[in-house]
Amino acid sequence: MSDQTPPPIPGNWAVAHVGNTGAWTIGQVWIDHAAGRMCMLVQAHHCNALGSIHGGAMATFADGQAGAVSDYTAGTSAHTPTVTLTIDYIGSTPEGSWLVMDVTLLRTTRTLIFTQAVLSVDGRTVARSSAIYRNFSGKDAQ
Repeated sequence: MSDQTPPPIPGNWAVAHVGNTGAWTIGQVWIDHAAGRMCMLVQAHHCNALGSIHGGAMATFADGQAGAVSDYTAGTSAHTPTVTLTIDYIGSTPEGSWLVMDVTLLRTTRTLIFTQAVLSVDGRTVARSSAIYRNFSGKDAQ
């Protein structure tokens, strides 16, 4: 989806673009900073031979969970490199589905941001993830 039509999911969505991520460039995503949510339309270039999102593409999308945490990343140029990312795949996500990621900010320190996320399609959980990011917007940021 390359237009500015928001997803058919309730929320205060703003469009963004996830690029330069290698083989699994996600492209257009939608972020609802107030709710800590992010979503994407699963397209053919995200899918494996079975027509479902490839695990690498889903992990790339899940790696953006810090971007949904507005207090630390919205409207800033702060880069939050990934320290660690885990993902558990629970179900399939076919092409044409809206993949929604609900993010919870667990804790922050001057140097780290801890998050967890649940990824779903039509209210059905398809993956869960946790991540730790480097926090360069902290008091002692270098």
